[in-house]
Order: sequence, then structure tokens, then C-alpha cells
Amino acid sequence: MYRSQEGQEADVIPVCGNRLGRDRLSSDCKCGFTLIELLVVISIIALLAAILFPVFGRAREKARQAACMSNLKQLGSAFLMYAQDFDEMFPIPSNTTGVQGISYYWQDLIAGYCGAKGKYNASANPRYVNTVYDCPSLDPFTGTGGERVIGDYGVCQLFWPLFPNPSSGLIDTRNITNPASAGLLTEARATFNYTTAKVGVTGEDWQNNRFLRSSHSDGLNILYCDGHVNWKRAVVGDNLSSIFRYDAK
Repeated sequence: MYRSQEGQEADVIPVCGNRLGRDRLSSDCKCGFTLIELLVVISIIALLAAILFPVFGRAREKARQAACMSNLKQLGSAFLMYAQDFDEMFPIPSNTTGVQGISYYWQDLIAGYCGAKGKYNASANPRYVNTVYDCPSLDPFTGTGGERVIGDYGVCQLFWPLFPNPSSGLIDTRNITNPASAGLLTEARATFNYTTAKVGVTGEDWQNNRFLRSSHSDGLNILYCDGHVNWKRAVVGDNLSSIFRYDAK
């Protein structure tokens, strides 16, 4: 209460946000959001989430794609170092006379060049778990067909005709026409040749002849015979046989 100049008493009406109002704020003054204001705020938050979540998802996939490219670059270096030690020869996809984990798969033969030696585990899926053979965008598949048994990358069998001697178990890289154009390795369920260099989905059966996996934003990473790695757009059903040839142009 205060007394006016005329001597009459009058009520003081506190105003929220005003210094005088804050100084004399009473319990009768309540500040807050109305229901409509709350709904507007919630709608804005939901809209921002709808916009940003896909962006975050794409950013995570880009990080996985970069990690996969790093894996392939390391594998490319391993193949080239192996070739230096074995008279310009690459290992073949598999050697049925070898010992699994030591000399059976191509992964066994280059394991010492890429930090995977001694990490073979016959009871694990994949056999070389948490190594450069593991693509971060591909999950294990343990159903019929045993996808991803060894690792997430498959070497192209198109180089088998390049054997100087089939019993040697090696591929003569000197017969590869253009190493910068010839694909050597990519995300695949197993080794493959030109008839199976097609993009499929995880878990496909063998008879579909689609071994490649486009696990990176509708595309896949490819290691070429000269050691460089590129991403190529490819979707389910695409045929990349022209890339995975020893005589690729």
C-alpha cells in the first residue's frame, strides 16, 4: 500500500521483470510458460532433432568409411611388401594345401606385414577379429553361408590366370597391365571373380553370385594393385567386373 497525494490509499501492482516489481514481488505474481509456448518449444526441438540426427548418422558413417580406407591402405602396403619379398608375386586367395591361420588364406600370408600375425582365432567370427581385415561398417553374419568368416575384405580371383606356375601359389604382378586401374581388394563376403563381382546384401546365398557389399553410403572402398584406395558409388545389383580384371584399362 502507498498513500497518494490526495491522501487515498492504493495497491501496488508488482510487475514481473521490473526492478521495482522484483523488489516487492509477492507470491501473487507467477512467471512461467503457457501451454502453447511449451508446445512451440517442443516442436522446435523435434524439428532440430529430425534435421540433425541424419547429419550425425552420415558423419559417423564417414568416419567408418575413413577407417575402412585406412585398413585397405595398410593392406595395400602389405601386399606390395609381400611382392617385394617374393619376386613381384601376390599371394593367391587360398591355398588348399596350407594350414589355416598360417598359410591357407591370403590373410594368413600377409598377416606379418599388417600387424595381424598370431591373431587368427578359429572359433571367432571373423577369424581375424579387431584387425585391419575388419571393416567397421559391416557386422558379423553367422547364418547359412558363413559370411565374414575370415574378414570383411575379399580378393579378386581374376588374377588366377596369372600364375607363373599353378603349384607355386603366387600371382605374377608383372602381368597386370595397369595396376592403377585393376581392383585387387574390396568389401566382399569372400574371394570373387568377374562373374561374381556384383553388389549384393549381407546374408545373400552363394548362388546369387553377388559377393560385393556397398557398406559406405551406397558405395564401397576399392584397393587397387598399385596400393591406392578409392571410394566408388555402387548399389545392390551393380556389376563391377570391368574393374576387377588383371587387364583393366
